[in-house]
Amino acid sequence: MFDRRFIKIRLLSVNMSVANNREKIKRKIIKVDKDKCTGCGKCVVGCEEGALEIIDGKAEVVNESFCDGLGACIGECPEGALTIEIRDAYPFDEDLVENVQKKGLKKINIGIENNFTCSCPSSQPIVYDSPWEDSGDINEISSALRQWPIKIELVNPEAPYFRNNELLIVSDCSSFAYGDFHRRILRGRPIVTLCPMLDLDDTILTKLQTIIENNPIETIELVLMEVPCCKKISFLLDQIISEIEKEVSVKTTIISRDGKIK
Repeated sequence: MFDRRFIKIRLLSVNMSVANNREKIKRKIIKVDKDKCTGCGKCVVGCEEGALEIIDGKAEVVNESFCDGLGACIGECPEGALTIEIRDAYPFDEDLVENVQKKGLKKINIGIENNFTCSCPSSQPIVYDSPWEDSGDINEISSALRQWPIKIELVNPEAPYFRNNELLIVSDCSSFAYGDFHRRILRGRPIVTLCPMLDLDDTILTKLQTIIENNPIETIELVLMEVPCCKKISFLLDQIISEIEKEVSVKTTIISRDGKIK
C-alpha cells in the first residue's frame, strides 16, 4: 500500500499574515542555488513541512515559517543545489505547519477496503473489443482509444482493459501537445492520464500502484511534457515500482511544448 506522508498539494496563502506579524530571528534555513537547480521537484516531495515549491522552473522556499532548517530535503537534490545558511528569517512554526496541512490536504475517502469504484455513471468501464489498426488515411486518423474512462480518478484498477502487459501513463497535456498522439503513441493500449500538479495525492498513488501490481503489466510507457512539474511523475513512479514484487520496465517519452518528441 502506498502510504507516504510527504505527498502534498500546494497550500494557498499559508497564513502569511501570521508570519509577517512576527519578528525575524537569525537561524538556519534552506538556501537554493538557482544556477544548479533543475526544477526536478524531488526536494518538494522530500519536504514534509511544505516549505519548498517549484516556481518558474526553480525550487524556492515559499514560507520561511514552514522551514525547520534541519535540511532533510538536501539529500533529495541530485544536483547539490540545496544548502543550509544562517540568516534573518521568520521562526519555524510547527503548530502553523500542522494547522495549515490539516486544512489544506484533501484526500478522497476510499474506505477501509480501498474500493476504487466511482459513483459517476460516466466512469463505468467500457472496452472496445475490436483491436485498433492504423488505416493509413492521413486525412482522417481513427481513434486509437480502446477503453473508457482514462482519467486516473475515474478508472477502476480491476477494469478488464488493464489485463494487458502494457500500460500508458500520460500527463494530461501531452496528448494535446502532440498532434499524432493516437497513431504513434496510444495505438490501442490501455491508458491512464493524470496531472502532477493536481492529482498526486496518496489515494491516486495507491490506485496507480494497485493497477500495476494487480495486473499482468510488464512494460510502462510514461509520456510527459517538457516542463519541470512532470518530472515528479517519473520520480514517484520509480518509488512505486521499487515497492512491488515484479519486474516492470519503464520507457519515458518527452513531448516538447511545441509538440515534438524530444
